[in-house]
Amino acid sequence: MNRALSVLAFALLASASAQAQVTGEGTVRCGNYGAPHPDMPEEFAQFAFLIGDFDVAFLNWDAEAGAWGEPQPYSARWNGYYGLNGRAIIDEWFDPGFGYREQAGAGINIRLYDEAESRWETAWHYTANHEVRELHQQLREDGRLWLWQVYPEAAERRVWFENYGNGEWARITQVRDEETGAWVNAVKLYARRASCAGE
Repeated sequence: MNRALSVLAFALLASASAQAQVTGEGTVRCGNYGAPHPDMPEEFAQFAFLIGDFDVAFLNWDAEAGAWGEPQPYSARWNGYYGLNGRAIIDEWFDPGFGYREQAGAGINIRLYDEAESRWETAWHYTANHEVRELHQQLREDGRLWLWQVYPEAAERRVWFENYGNGEWARITQVRDEETGAWVNAVKLYARRASCAGE
């Protein structure tokens, strides 16, 4: 998505902010994000865009229009910081309504960079179903930071991150078209840096 479309997407989200469902208390970090350890390789910076507090909009692909649809009238929270004395990136996810909606869950990723394998190895834990996943991520020749699930076995999909700069980034998912077998866009989680008190 180009810069103009990203601005439009969040303008639409802002216009619906009065009805927007957001996360509850205890989901805002806003500070104390830590710093990378000086012994980390330069590739450790690949996920630096996750550091901070972010509001996350959900956009579904509109196949008829050939474009991402308008943001859904709710948002999630995604907060990242450096952990393990700067040797890991830890990011927390809070479902829309977490803190006041019973079925809303929260999850945490612990991302470690494996220099020998030139990839990230991640453990994901999620409260809603007590699920633990093993994920890998890698920056490939196409310039995309790809993500794939190692355990447990999951349905085939394509997932990658795009960093737009200025505190905006996205996690994009594609799935197979049941009729043609082609990869088609499905969901975009579009993150924008959240406002913190005192900023």
